[in-house]
Amino acid sequence: MERNFKIALVVVLGIAIIAIIAINSFQSTGKVASTFTSGANYGPVNNNFNVYTQCTYLDENDGWDVTKKTNVRFYDRTSGQYIEYGDVCSGQESVSENHCEEGYRKVRLVNCPSETSCVDGACVPS
Repeated sequence: MERNFKIALVVVLGIAIIAIIAINSFQSTGKVASTFTSGANYGPVNNNFNVYTQCTYLDENDGWDVTKKTNVRFYDRTSGQYIEYGDVCSGQESVSENHCEEGYRKVRLVNCPSETSCVDGACVPS
């Protein structure tokens, strides 16, 4: 009886460890957790993010990677419409980066890493 209890305990602990690893590795959407671009200077997330709900990626989830252009679709509560929007340059040195997190569209202004400039919504080598 004691041996069966020990086996059951090991199995339960193993499942718990696997669950913890999975939770830490993936967001609720099943996408890989956020990544940031080395050398980029990230501004704060726009405070109005909570009006942009049901956010989904139209292509690959790049996290907060500014070296790739991301397109998202979200519901704008203020206008009552679904909107598709992509990362855009804000001058030659920075990008307005889109990201879906917990169902919300979040945006922040990011200064490109040194020796890169923004072209078509992504920081690329100059």
